[in-house]
Amino acid sequence: MSDSGLIHNFSHQALGTRFWIRIADEDYAFAERAAESVFFTLDRLDSDLNGVGSGGSLALINQLPEGEMISVSEDFCTLWKFAEAFKKETAGAFDVSAGSLFRYWTERGSDEFNPDDAVWEKIFQNHKIGKFSLEGNELTRQLGGSSIDLSGIIHGYACDRMAEMLESNWGIHRAILGAGSNVVLALDPPGEARGWRVGLGRTLELKLCRTALASKPNNSMKSCLVNPLTGLSAPFSHEAIRAVANTALEAEALTTVGVLLSRSESESLLTRVSTRGLWLPGGECLGMFKNLDLTSRN
Repeated sequence: MSDSGLIHNFSHQALGTRFWIRIADEDYAFAERAAESVFFTLDRLDSDLNGVGSGGSLALINQLPEGEMISVSEDFCTLWKFAEAFKKETAGAFDVSAGSLFRYWTERGSDEFNPDDAVWEKIFQNHKIGKFSLEGNELTRQLGGSSIDLSGIIHGYACDRMAEMLESNWGIHRAILGAGSNVVLALDPPGEARGWRVGLGRTLELKLCRTALASKPNNSMKSCLVNPLTGLSAPFSHEAIRAVANTALEAEALTTVGVLLSRSESESLLTRVSTRGLWLPGGECLGMFKNLDLTSRN
C-alpha cells in the first residue's frame, strides 16, 4: 500500500559526506527497507573506494609495485573505464591518476606556485610517466609514479548506484537523492508535479526530472581542482561551477573538469552529448543548462 502524497526522508554518512534520499508515494516501512539496503551498498563502496586508510582496495592499488597486478571490483572497473574515456575526451584535463598532484596541493595549503619547488617537480614528473592498465577485473601498474584518486567522481557514481537499486531492486521510481549539497539525482517527481524543486544558489531554483545536477564550489574540494596537464592548481573563484547530465557520475565529472577548460573547450565538450550542460562561474549557461526552466525562489 502506498502513502500517496507523502515524502519520506532518509540519510546516511558515507564516503566523507551525508547521502540522502526522498521517496514519494510509497509506504513508509517499504521505503525504509529500501533505503537501508541502499545505504548498506554505500558502506561497501566506502570501504572499497574511499582511499582513506590502508584497508580498502584503492589504498592497495596505490601501493602496487611496478609490474604488479591486483583484482578490482566491478564498481572500480566501471569508474576506471568512465575515467579513462573522459580523460581521452578532455585531452587529459580529467585524470583520476593524478592523485599525487591532488594530495600535494591539498597539503601545501597555498595556490601560489614556486618553480623551484623540487618536491612538486618530482611529483609532477612521476605523474607524467605513471601508467595503469585494466584487463578484465585485473589492474596492473605498468609504470610507477602516479596514484589514483576517485574523489572527484565517487559521490556521483554512488548516487547512480543508489538510484539503480531503488528502481531495479525495489521498484521505486518517484524519488530524489543526493550527496550533501554537491550532487543531486532526480528520478520521477511525486504526483502530477513536473519535477523536483531544487535550489540553485540563493535566489534561483529549477525543476528536475530524470536529470543529475552537480555543483562544485571552487573554494572547497581543492584536491579536485588541479590541472593534471600542468600540475598547477586551478584559478580560484568564490562562485560555484555547476553541471547537468543524464547521470550523476557524468555531472560530477563535468564540474571537476569544467573549471580547467576554456569556454571554447567547454562548448566542444558539451556539443558531443546534448544532455550535458555547464553553469560557469559568473553565471554563463552552456549546453543543456540553456534549456532548463530557472525561476526565482518564492
